[in-house]
Amino acid sequence: MYYIGFLKILSSCILVAQELNSINWQLVLITKRHHLRNFMYRKQWQHLTLYMSFFLSGCADVISQNLLPKRCVVLEQCAQALSMYLFLPLMVSHMQDTEGVELQLHMLLIQAMFLLALVETIELWAPNVLLIWMLKAFLYVVTGSWLMQIGFMLYKPISGYKWLDEDKNDVAFATTFFCWHVVSGAFLMISAYGVSILWYRYLGADA
Repeated sequence: MYYIGFLKILSSCILVAQELNSINWQLVLITKRHHLRNFMYRKQWQHLTLYMSFFLSGCADVISQNLLPKRCVVLEQCAQALSMYLFLPLMVSHMQDTEGVELQLHMLLIQAMFLLALVETIELWAPNVLLIWMLKAFLYVVTGSWLMQIGFMLYKPISGYKWLDEDKNDVAFATTFFCWHVVSGAFLMISAYGVSILWYRYLGADA
């Protein structure tokens, strides 16, 4: 029994519930007030679409790992690649009406996500290449950590003060901090790889 798919599904459901709670569960697509037909909750619908792509990826993992007679890795990889290709246009659209620090943060996130989508696409044609696996894991670490960091930087700044979009120092620091995330992700991957080699070469041989 594999649980990764179930964790994806559970996480997606929690995120959907949190998003709906932020708008008091009034999920409306088009308003009809004053004879208007305006789309509502643009960013919330983008978030929900993103979460549903993760939900579908979790469903693909559950089907492949627990329901099919033989695990279908290609199905899992296709679902992951599809999630990234849905993520990219949503994030590009999400940057509308943003500027300064927030715009810079999202541009850096899109850069990492584009590389991740590219690696996942290559993996479909070269599924058994160790270097691609490691690069994919590295980009997932960078993308995931930076996505969480964006939330803290925009809504819970360490200084307690909001970022100033017109301050070039704040914009420059956002880029510098992203580079720190890249270096930290690389250090984490190297450490995990080194520990694994030592484990299998020495402790694994003794066992």
